[in-house]
Amino acid sequence: MRKIKQKGSSSWKPLTLEGTILSSGVEGLIGIEELADYSLENKSEKSSKRKISQDSSEESDLEDIPVRCEKKSPDVKKKKKKGKTAVQKSSAALPEENPLASEPDDSAFSAEAWTALGVPAVIVKALKDLRFSTPTSIQALTLPPAILGRRDILGAAETGSGKTLAFGIPILTGILDLKARDSEVNGPLDASEKTAGCGATNSGWIVSSEANDNSVEKKSDDSEEELETPREEGMGCVRVIENIDLNDLSAPSHLPRPLYALILTPTRELAIQIKNHISRAAKYTDIKVAVVVGGMAAVKQERILSKGPEIVIATPGRLWELIDQGNPHLSRLDSLKYLAIDETDRMLEKGHFQELHQILERINGNEITIGERQNFVFSATLTLVHDVPDYLQRKKKTNNRSKIFKLTPGQKLQKIVSLLRIKNPKTVDVTKARGTAGTLTECRITCTMDHKDYYLYYFLKRHQGRTLVFCNSIGCVKRLATLFGILECNPLPLHASMQQRQRLKNLEKFQEDPNCLLIATDVAARGLDIPNVEHVIHYQVPRTSEGYVHRSGRTARAQKEGITVLMMEPSELPYYTKLCKTLGHTKDIPTFPVVDRLLVAVKERVNVAREIDKLELRCRRDNVQKGWLKKAVEEMDLVLDEEQIESTMESRESAELRRQLKGKRQKLNGLLSTPLFPKGFSGKYLDMNEPLQGLQQDKQTAVEVMKQVIDEKPRGKEQKPNGVAKKSKSIRKRKVKRVTKSLN
Repeated sequence: MRKIKQKGSSSWKPLTLEGTILSSGVEGLIGIEELADYSLENKSEKSSKRKISQDSSEESDLEDIPVRCEKKSPDVKKKKKKGKTAVQKSSAALPEENPLASEPDDSAFSAEAWTALGVPAVIVKALKDLRFSTPTSIQALTLPPAILGRRDILGAAETGSGKTLAFGIPILTGILDLKARDSEVNGPLDASEKTAGCGATNSGWIVSSEANDNSVEKKSDDSEEELETPREEGMGCVRVIENIDLNDLSAPSHLPRPLYALILTPTRELAIQIKNHISRAAKYTDIKVAVVVGGMAAVKQERILSKGPEIVIATPGRLWELIDQGNPHLSRLDSLKYLAIDETDRMLEKGHFQELHQILERINGNEITIGERQNFVFSATLTLVHDVPDYLQRKKKTNNRSKIFKLTPGQKLQKIVSLLRIKNPKTVDVTKARGTAGTLTECRITCTMDHKDYYLYYFLKRHQGRTLVFCNSIGCVKRLATLFGILECNPLPLHASMQQRQRLKNLEKFQEDPNCLLIATDVAARGLDIPNVEHVIHYQVPRTSEGYVHRSGRTARAQKEGITVLMMEPSELPYYTKLCKTLGHTKDIPTFPVVDRLLVAVKERVNVAREIDKLELRCRRDNVQKGWLKKAVEEMDLVLDEEQIESTMESRESAELRRQLKGKRQKLNGLLSTPLFPKGFSGKYLDMNEPLQGLQQDKQTAVEVMKQVIDEKPRGKEQKPNGVAKKSKSIRKRKVKRVTKSLN
């Protein structure tokens, strides 16, 4: 508690009262005096070491110090512990209150590895907090030419290799240099920019001379001690580091911030993810980052753009909508300093993102600024080229036109360079021959279309873990989500027809649950960094090899192991053949082991779930018909008794339908209550004649099971399409001997 200490004997002086109420006199009031000479003294031992001003003299004029007060937060409580000083209390309580804010291991982090590439110290400090000890291969090859040489980068790297920071760090570094130059040209900050450094915290206002528009000075241990000290009447004061002359009205007004960088992405979720990555890297800078995507309120995004963010991350559709409406912050796209396009092969694919070409025309409208702009083009399949689709070949033949030839990787890159008007390109390709990560295990399951549900349910019940299932259509996603919801697998759908809020909510649930199932279209195939995805299942074969690479890239990220399972039916064989040819697979993808004898219980459950799905669909249609009939009765003003209404709407078919649905649900509940696999089931054996008693305990992951199958597979021999390995000659000889003995 603070105490007012009187300094002189004659420090009180009378105060004249103004106003009609006070001048007329108040009953019992003799007079009011003002204490002119006083000082503040802290009565508690927890006195703060922070001073109100830099002047160390005992006397201070409080009228010259602008003070801002606020009510004390009710959550701040005084804590007393015997035998410890105030500084010891605050330092001891800090790690317990925020364990995530602990300092990273200095021995694992190498600041020299980042600074040698040209990364500024403020960004290196943020990378240290993010536990990024050393740069990845794509970052080590990209950052020096981008930062030091200011080259345009065409980057191709496998999924999960750190491509976001490979173009995010050079953009942040360049903006910091541009802002430093602007400050030298325009002089020191004016009064309006200084006052913009105030930041609101949960416990008070802190004013710092070094703070910028979006930076807030962190509370030290001493400030936390001061907050624990109760103040009179719940009021408190805040230290002011640098006084501001409020009478200086001749200072120029704060100019709006320019738009330095634009980052374009194909999906909304990827745009939000890139925004989070770049914002964390710019933690100790004053650079503002905004995201503009569809599915959200356009008014809110316009309000965000009105604050003048230096970096805008957007999808082409919503961005062009705001540009067409004349948003002032997006009006100078032709003066951009940095342009980045992530997943470029998808963005520039013919027939997709028509708004992107209009945006590029607007960006390339000024010939003078094209040479000053730095461009970044990144994708995991930037140099991957697949065969021309058959329908395009047939279309050209019918129109008597020349045949379409397959582009080479060099021609594909040259097409991107000419479209973006790149002057000084630097190509960085660290992708492998097959395009997927080295820690990824690939396998397939060959079956009919009707049996895909059986094998998918078998895999989900056999191998627990975070699983991502990809489909080619929205209808397939909806059907699987309904079916596996009946089977109590708790699936989360994700497709383009969903509301953006629900899409983000399902992604958050998928990241929180380690045994969750996400069924999605290719919306979730590109760029999303979902941690610890163990299994990726292609329920339908992707139409292009790029789609297969990006889908499979959701697992086996950051040097972690993962497995991708391709479910193929006979009609999808042409797509599978082209996929293997493009990715350079000289042999068939190995078959995942499935014991057909144990699929009997799986088929029974899935078939009952299918019947329940059909009955529920008929019930919904019946309810719609009843609702229409009831509405028609109300509109015609017919007076019917409740019994007549029920007898009219109720039919024997609907009653029988409900009875069947109830019986099927009871049957499914009974099946789900029993274990699906035997206690000692492993599933790694391909031989159907192997007894269950010899199987190992069910503790192997899908990756371990598949690796064991690959190791046990005889070299130089291919598996049959049905997944049954060829038997060796010795086994066949023994069987022949047994048959001859039995005959004798």
